[in-house]
Amino acid sequence: MGMKLFLDACTIIYLIESQEILGQKTRLFVEQYLQNNNHLAISRLSLLECRILPLKTKDFNLLECYNKFFRLPSLQIVELTPDVINLATDLRVAYSNALRTPDALQLACALSANASTFLTGDKKLSVIQEIKIALIS
Repeated sequence: MGMKLFLDACTIIYLIESQEILGQKTRLFVEQYLQNNNHLAISRLSLLECRILPLKTKDFNLLECYNKFFRLPSLQIVELTPDVINLATDLRVAYSNALRTPDALQLACALSANASTFLTGDKKLSVIQEIKIALIS
């Protein structure tokens, strides 16, 4: 089995919605990563974050794009279990200047899924030592 790339919510949004440079860079990064039998993972929290705007604006075509992505058979969706919450709490304490609670939850999900890389657009997460941070910018 290959390695696992964990996508932060912002990179899922870039992947699905952006036709600009961030979207292009994200799609290229993900395509290259998926070679060699690698896999993707996301948190259950990302489903919430990504579906808000399409539901709010009643953009059902965009919502269906997200739903198709979330149903990919090779995509692992990491649940917010008690262990994930405990790990997120530890991360939030250790990186109190860099992490907000949603970031800590995303990182805890990535770590609990044994992801090798965390893909994000959030520059302040580059201080995290527990997992390799790949920055889309």
